Amino acid sequence: MAILSVVDLTVPRSVHLGPLLAVAPALTAASAGPATTAAVGVLAVVLQFLLGLAREETDTPNTAVQVAAVALISLALVLYSRARTRRESELARVRAMAEATNDVLLRPPPARLGPLRLGSEYRAAGDIAQIGGDLYGVVRTREGTRLLIGDVRGKGLDALDDTALLLGAFRSASHLGLSLPALAAHLDAALVWSNEQKGAAEDFATALLADVPDAGEDVLLLSCGHPPAYVLRADGPEALEAARPAPPLGLAALDPDAWAVERHAFRPGETLLLYTDGVIEARDEKGTFYPLAERLPLFAGQDGDRLARWVVDDVVRHTHDRLADDAALLCAYRGGGPARG
Repeated sequence: MAILSVVDLTVPRSVHLGPLLAVAPALTAASAGPATTAAVGVLAVVLQFLLGLAREETDTPNTAVQVAAVALISLALVLYSRARTRRESELARVRAMAEATNDVLLRPPPARLGPLRLGSEYRAAGDIAQIGGDLYGVVRTREGTRLLIGDVRGKGLDALDDTALLLGAFRSASHLGLSLPALAAHLDAALVWSNEQKGAAEDFATALLADVPDAGEDVLLLSCGHPPAYVLRADGPEALEAARPAPPLGLAALDPDAWAVERHAFRPGETLLLYTDGVIEARDEKGTFYPLAERLPLFAGQDGDRLARWVVDDVVRHTHDRLADDAALLCAYRGGGPARG
């Protein structure tokens, strides 16, 4: 405003730069509140009047029009700043509520359960509500530790209902002593029931269930259309591909006899990595998918918590902080100490 005022006084009388003073409250309204915007607007109006006074044009209609124009523009900008501040406040409340919901639904697992050291990480694709359709859960059973990772159709708040339903069903069934096939059927029935209540037949979720017995050196897996787990061994990562994956949860009617449990080696000193497709389908600016299998050797030797955090951070860097889908990881490092739970 100072520069415009000086220039306006030095240029010929036929040139009027005073109305450009409205740029100042416009810039203020973009970042400051309505009170600051109003103060800058009042200053712009006063300067516009003083410029007319300095030019000895206060008795002309031109000066009155210019002062009125700056005043009206400033008033409109104050109203805009007020609306923007309210909207930002509402978005902040929504974000805080979503983060609180996320903390309840996807609470981090204990640092240790039985012989396992656990870690998890979650990044949502939504800009406003930091919660989506990816889910994970960990519970203790009579024989060991049970893990779940899944991906509900959709993302953001639209998937929150089914996410809460599946996590609640998974946790509530932990004391029933269900086998993995029985648990998968239980989760499938819960999602089918939810679809019937909502009148929607297309909602489904991919999932991977894992049982890690305290005794022995193996892991039991049941895949419901989910990407395969990895085990990080001394000689490199190994993908635990399902020979016959079952249909996603909610679609078991397509193949009701497909609940197949597979056993894989999982020895002390190795890490089991479960993840959602938001990890392996993350693309960079060239459209290249994130090469999880190639990157995992870089994180060899890390425990569950560090591994999960470092992999997700690496995925975000790969996409230049532009995740198109939610991404979640659940890691379990098998130590050699005594079981406790």
